[in-house]
Amino acid sequence: MTDMTLHLNPAAHLEIRRVGREQQPLVIVDNVFTNPDILVAAARTAKFEMARHTRYPGLNAPLPAGFMQSLMPALQQMMTKVFGIPPTLRMTHFGFLGLPTLPPEALEPIQKIPHQDTPEHNRLASVYYMSVPTGGTGFFRHRATGYEVVTPDRRAHYVATVSAELEAGGAALTRHVSAETPYFELIDWVPAAFNRLILYRSNALHSALIDGVPLSDDPATGRLTANLFLLPVQKLY
Repeated sequence: MTDMTLHLNPAAHLEIRRVGREQQPLVIVDNVFTNPDILVAAARTAKFEMARHTRYPGLNAPLPAGFMQSLMPALQQMMTKVFGIPPTLRMTHFGFLGLPTLPPEALEPIQKIPHQDTPEHNRLASVYYMSVPTGGTGFFRHRATGYEVVTPDRRAHYVATVSAELEAGGAALTRHVSAETPYFELIDWVPAAFNRLILYRSNALHSALIDGVPLSDDPATGRLTANLFLLPVQKLY
């Protein structure tokens, strides 16, 4: 019988960066699993549907069975050592497989600028790349406010400023997010690579970099990722 258990790679390569002026941590892990092909095989038989209740620009499907259970021991270590999240803080998680498929003309203006997932400090996001190199993930500074992360005390100011910018110039946004996106400055980026994982705070301004990347609804040829979100069961404050 074929072993369908995912195995973390003890020889995985870990890199920790500090991004931008605010020096937010960014973790990059290469060669995460010793047997990543079983994830790809599972994704190719997954049922993808258009994303609901989010602004994800394409298709989503459930994560393969056992994926988070295999990954969590490594993520928990990084949450404590790199992001300072207390090991006693109970965390939960959710996620999905993602395939971006929508062209820029099918997106709302807000989908064509960088975003943050939540302003809360102890929430983390992760992308695991499951396809051949296509684009990557970028991290940004909002030029008008100087913000690289959007914390609860910054959120109202940031939302008001960006809303005014989109009202005035949203029609001029004709491409997916890139280094050329108006109102934002690209301050760091990670190229996509098969079996690579990145981990960062959910309140960092970020975006998939898919401008000019061929998009497909086929998991075998599209920009396939696992998108993960880690959050406290209860707040520290």
